[in-house]
Amino acid sequence: MTTRAPLRLPTARLGSIAAGAALIAAAALGATASSRADDDGPTPAAAPTFAELDAEVAALREEKVAWREIAWKSCLLEGLAEAKRQNKPVVCWVFIDRPIDDERC
Repeated sequence: MTTRAPLRLPTARLGSIAAGAALIAAAALGATASSRADDDGPTPAAAPTFAELDAEVAALREEKVAWREIAWKSCLLEGLAEAKRQNKPVVCWVFIDRPIDDERC
């Protein structure tokens, strides 16, 4: 039975690959930064104020929308009980990304 020598990766080649990747990343970041400098986008002084944006959003908002009138429940059990009392269907909206320490229903 013969034992094989452990597989050795050529460190000089890995160093070259890492250096090449670093150069590519630096070139890409430099190109992005220079293209941003040439951009004729709005300057901070020309940007709308909060009050202007708030007025624009308020103008788009519908006054009476049916889903705002619904008494939404955050607990499924409470929602099921109320739906049964009122003989109405249940709409279940599920969002899975909740913190582990969330104590809600």
